Amino acid sequence: MWQKHKPHHMQRYMQQNPYRLLALSFLAVMTVGTLLLMLPIASTQGQGTTLVDAAFTAVSCVSVTGLTTVDTYYHWSLFGKIVMVILIQLGGLGIVCFTTIIAVLLGKRVGLKNRLLLSEDVGQDGMAGLLHVTKKLTIYTLAIECIGGILYAIQLHPYIGDDSLYIGFMQAISTFCNAGFIFFDNNLPYKMVGDVLFNINTIALIIIGGFGYLAAFDIWSHRKVRRFVDLKLHTKIMLVGTTILILLGTIIFLGVEWSNPKTFGSLPIWNKIMASLFQAITPRTAGIATVDYNALHPITLFVTIILMFIGAGPNSTGGGVKISTVAVTILASRTLFNNRPDTEIFERRISLVTVLKANGIIFLSLLLILIATCYLAWDEPYDFIRLLFEVTSAFGTVGLTTGITSDLSESSKWVLMLVMFTVLYGFDLGDLLFAILGMFSMKVAAYIQPFTDKLINKIKKGRGEGGKLLC
Repeated sequence: MWQKHKPHHMQRYMQQNPYRLLALSFLAVMTVGTLLLMLPIASTQGQGTTLVDAAFTAVSCVSVTGLTTVDTYYHWSLFGKIVMVILIQLGGLGIVCFTTIIAVLLGKRVGLKNRLLLSEDVGQDGMAGLLHVTKKLTIYTLAIECIGGILYAIQLHPYIGDDSLYIGFMQAISTFCNAGFIFFDNNLPYKMVGDVLFNINTIALIIIGGFGYLAAFDIWSHRKVRRFVDLKLHTKIMLVGTTILILLGTIIFLGVEWSNPKTFGSLPIWNKIMASLFQAITPRTAGIATVDYNALHPITLFVTIILMFIGAGPNSTGGGVKISTVAVTILASRTLFNNRPDTEIFERRISLVTVLKANGIIFLSLLLILIATCYLAWDEPYDFIRLLFEVTSAFGTVGLTTGITSDLSESSKWVLMLVMFTVLYGFDLGDLLFAILGMFSMKVAAYIQPFTDKLINKIKKGRGEGGKLLC
């Protein structure tokens, strides 16, 4: 008599992949943020902001990008800035993580479905100790943001007065989340190119936020031993990769821009070194600049594009394809050309599935960037490298710009918004990108899955299954 309730087809579609429900939740937050930023109270002039500008800002905040079509400091009122900070914090910490912490504080029970979403949101395999990790992640985030906010408030006070007491904490949240928004005058960082406190505080927040909490927790748990060999494979790759990118970026920036009169040319030697170090770190999805990127040499712009494409670490507030993904791809290429049977690093074998996944991420990322750049090149009058820079900045959720964002056409702005939303979760599964591009990846994957499983099983039987590496 009683029939068992069957879930609606949309509910079944969402349950097949938690990322779809996460995408819907972030889309809902972006929509609410857009509506709030369109209110007259959100602007300093007391007038409503256009839909495209409000939506662009909301998407940029939630995706912790930092690209903006209006001046953050002069256009948005205190209410508008508070809305932006909340969106940035939700995007950086994660909506499910944020709501879970609130539920725990209120004494609510976190069900299995919410735990599954939470594991996807924080990037942890399995649900063992998930709530404990979430609490640690929240405390870790808020503590660092508070320290950074205090330092910013002290450092910015001579420039903006008592406003630094709240702008400093807003800026700390933006910097730690690698959002790239500047809540004070955009020209002020150019004047602070040699300011040691500002540079160290900003660099520290960028690196800590983009390093990834799993790697940070691993280092902290080994703080007494302090032996590199005892760290997890992922942490080792992050340490080595981060160091290499920072050193190479600093050397290239210093060498190319040393005599450029519009950037480093007139600076003292120490300021040149500090500016080079800062510019090598900020493309790692932070988006704060102490020099005018519109005046950089094309070689420097191209190197910055590469750094933005690589991005930060997994389980971090940063974007890009991730350092570990690039590391796996390079190691797999070395294995191929050296005719070796296995891809290895630090005496650990990397599984074939991980290698295929890393190469797929790189391919899909390049495809998305090329499609978006081609559209902008067709629609805009600017140089191709500046358009590629803009698209890669949106893809890597960086926020750096050569100054053309506000002058783009509405259609180009919507394309950049689509890019920012597509890479909101990175390409850990690639499903979201396929869905947006209309490639029906799930149907294709379901068709070829039996064949790929047989192939992978044969290879595993022949030489053993490799270790697992989080990309």
